[in-house]
Amino acid sequence: MRIAAVDDETHVLERFERMVSEIKELELCGLFETGEQLLAYLKENLLDAVFMDIEMPGINGLQLSEQIQNLNENIEIIFVTAFSQYAVEAFEVQAMDYIMKPMTEERLGKTIRRLLKNNRTVTRSGKPFIQCFGGFEVYSNGEALTWKNSKAKEVLAFLVHKNGVPVSWEKIADAVWPDYNSEKAQTNFHATTYLLRKRLSEAGLSQVLENVRGNYRIVTDKIDCDVYQLEEMIKKNQMKRKEDLLLFEQFMQKGYMEANGYEWSYPRAAELDKMYRKVKTSVKKTNKY
Repeated sequence: MRIAAVDDETHVLERFERMVSEIKELELCGLFETGEQLLAYLKENLLDAVFMDIEMPGINGLQLSEQIQNLNENIEIIFVTAFSQYAVEAFEVQAMDYIMKPMTEERLGKTIRRLLKNNRTVTRSGKPFIQCFGGFEVYSNGEALTWKNSKAKEVLAFLVHKNGVPVSWEKIADAVWPDYNSEKAQTNFHATTYLLRKRLSEAGLSQVLENVRGNYRIVTDKIDCDVYQLEEMIKKNQMKRKEDLLLFEQFMQKGYMEANGYEWSYPRAAELDKMYRKVKTSVKKTNKY
């Protein structure tokens, strides 16, 4: 999650930076001393959550939260303040949390857990969410699946990569075990597929994988997936606003399955980069900026 903090006290921002620096699920994108600085940042960048003080010179936290939501209503607001009397007003502007200073690591941890649970990995449809940008992950009810076998995870990633197109075991094996001979690749494939089916069954996700006459595919209407959603927006020509371009840019900064190092994913990563450049040119032309 991309987060930022706003507080007119430098030492508070420095302490916040130390507290979140070891949380791998978070990317601290900015520390700002005024609301105006944050708003300028948001006009060019995307954030998932903002931690902010309330009593600040210039724009106070309550006013700032309203302006943030006018820019992007999906940004979560967390107030961190020494004053308890603003709590009612804070929740009236739909703040996610209200933390009293001095903020402890325990209290921050509670908020972070709520943030991660509320993040886009929990979909309104109730379907599992599959993340392809950054590292490949499968989320069920907001929790990432753990994998004892990395190749089982890679086989699933390859099928997601294929967008629901049925694939023979030979093509899957060629991608996942490129250096193995046919006999060894087949043995590994069947053993790995067994472990994959077992893991999906344990997670209650057996329905996402289908095998028909030896061809395997991901059942795309049983999942939500970030790259599918992005490509659908491009296909429907829905990426016309500056905000849409920023969303695309955020995905590209993470990279398509970049954290996994799957060689078979590189050509699609290049295709997505080409799409991004095309959308960027189109959006800039349309919005003249």
